[in-house]
Amino acid sequence: MRGAVLALAALAGRALAGTVEVEVRDLGIDQASGTPVVRLVEKGKAGRELPIWIGPFEAQAIALELHGVAAPRPLTHDLMKTLVERLGAKLDRVVIEDLRDGTFFGTLHLAGPGGGDIALDARPSDAIALALRLHGPILVDEELFAKVAASQPEPAALRLWGLTVQNLTPEIAAFFELSDEPGVLVSDVTVGGPAHEVARGDLITALDGEPIRSVGELRERAGAHSGAVPVRLSLRRGHRELVVSFVAD
Repeated sequence: MRGAVLALAALAGRALAGTVEVEVRDLGIDQASGTPVVRLVEKGKAGRELPIWIGPFEAQAIALELHGVAAPRPLTHDLMKTLVERLGAKLDRVVIEDLRDGTFFGTLHLAGPGGGDIALDARPSDAIALALRLHGPILVDEELFAKVAASQPEPAALRLWGLTVQNLTPEIAAFFELSDEPGVLVSDVTVGGPAHEVARGDLITALDGEPIRSVGELRERAGAHSGAVPVRLSLRRGHRELVVSFVAD
């Protein structure tokens, strides 16, 4: 018996290896497509984000549970919760594990009445809605963060920390009298924003000492930055080089 328990524990350890736990931070709308987006954020210091585009009905189910609002009649995910509980099973975990041809894939892991693992293929949106209702952990495959980042098109501009930044072109460099040094240009600054000490026309050359060559690179580095640690931007302002530090909201 003890050997069987150890074998099951080893299998569970292998199943969890290479995953990180995330939490549902919020729901939003993709302005380009009008599609709901659920934002998953890694627990811990890295704080990487994983946006998943979902359908309107799944978005409603997630939003109701996030805000503690009960539907007048049980929704599909409420029924799923009741079935799991009445059949004597428990939600062990949800794993979002792959992205293929623009579609995310996930698996529900249930602990059956006898203690065995029951793995069910599931859409991540359904799995997330059920995990919120059953208070189960949501895990993401470690490699999926990089895979999603690589699948997204390189943005020409980005809004971050109260700054609007854009890639530096030869024409823009000439207008702002900048050298051809790699970096991204600050084209607008929000008054009172976290990075209010940065000025329009500044060139961001590094984040936390690591060189920045494009808006996409800045977005990726910012997503991996710990929210508890001050952001440190290296700037070129005219002929001066300076560093600005601030805490991101």
